[in-house]
Parts: sequence; C-alpha cells; structure tokens
Amino acid sequence: MKILYVVTARGGSKGVPRKNIKLLGELPLVAYKIIAARKCHYESRVIVSTDDEEIAGVSRQYGAEVPFMRPAELATDSASSADVVMHAMNWVSENDKENYDYVCMLEPSSPFASYRDFDEAIKLIVESGADTLLGMKEAEINTVFIHSLDEKGGLSEFYHAIKDLPSIRRQDQKKEYTMNGCMYISKWDYFMKNKMFHSENSVPYIMPEEASVEIDTPLNYELACKIVEKGLVDLELWK
Repeated sequence: MKILYVVTARGGSKGVPRKNIKLLGELPLVAYKIIAARKCHYESRVIVSTDDEEIAGVSRQYGAEVPFMRPAELATDSASSADVVMHAMNWVSENDKENYDYVCMLEPSSPFASYRDFDEAIKLIVESGADTLLGMKEAEINTVFIHSLDEKGGLSEFYHAIKDLPSIRRQDQKKEYTMNGCMYISKWDYFMKNKMFHSENSVPYIMPEEASVEIDTPLNYELACKIVEKGLVDLELWK
C-alpha cells in the first residue's frame, strides 16, 4: 500500500496563535504528525500543506516535504479541509509519477497519534475493505444529556428527554463515539470522486482519551503540556 499523508498546517490559527510551531514538550506541534507519519511502516510520502514560510521551514526540518505553498484562498477561516486535501492530491497527480492507494489527512492540533496508530489504522482499512477510516474516541457526554435550551431559556427539553430513562447514570448509557481529529483516511479514488472522508462504508479507529486531545484553545494546550509533562503518552514513539 502507498499512502500520501497530507499535514494541514496553515499559519493563521486564532485560538492559539502560531499554534502549529508552538512547542509541546521539546517538539513543535506540527512535528508530532510529521514524525509519526514518517515512521509508519507502509510505503508513504509526507507533505505539509501550508501558506506560512516559517511553518514550511520547521516542517522540512523534521523531514516533511513542502513541495508547494498553499494558495491564499485555501488558507482562510472558511476554506474547507477537503479542498486543501484535494489541492494537494491534484498537485501530486500532476507533478509526481507515483500512484497512491490511500490519502490520509493529518491535523497538527491532535498531536498524539503515533506511528503505531497509523500502522494499525492502515491495516484496519485495508483488511476491512472500507472506503474511509476516522480516528475516534469515546464521547465524554452521551447525547441523551445534550439539548438546546427552550424558548424561555429553560431546561424543559432536558426534562422531556430524560424523564422516562430507567437510569441517568453515565455508565448505564450506551457508549457513543466522536471524531478525535487524529486521522482521516480514504481510498484515493473514493476521495477523488467524493471529496470527503465520510462514507457509508467507513470504519473507526478508536483511541484512548489521553491520545485524543485536540488543541484549539489555550486551555487545550495547557492540558496537552500536562500530558507530556506527566508522561501519559510515550514520547519515545516520536524519537
């Protein structure tokens, strides 16, 4: 299997300014995904799509290719990740003689997916025959407890949702899962046709809570720093 990893790392992060090159432990954030992808045991190519020269330089320092600079129209808050990935795939198709079986989008904001995770995820999508695979985690809050406020700003919708439940204990509810942002994998041809990582024939790669941290706010960043400081993830996986 040949995998194209596309690390999406624009320069205009607002929640945590300059997030993608901000240090997390001894490594800049973008380096986690680059190193993990490069250590994957499947034949692969790792490119970073960025509009920022400093991010490009840091990415090359850790072994990624930055064969193009992302166009300005794909570096705005409203630009979709799918468009960014499609741009990278089209560039590769036009400039590279290699063909790829799968494309994997990697967002630096979820840093703790290791090469072992990528190896297992690729193995899973290949053996299952699925069109797509998404990194997932168990949801912290069951959707039975998530509702809008009513027209008066009250909790009547919550009341009607839970009043007939035999139990409102969290552990008595059916497990639910949500995307953790760690990886999005698709068959090359499926993404080229549908421009999405979602499909009816999709499989989850479920990861533990400590590996599923997403850094979108300063508080998320501090939590990720604590995870590194306390050794809750094995940093040897990124050496």
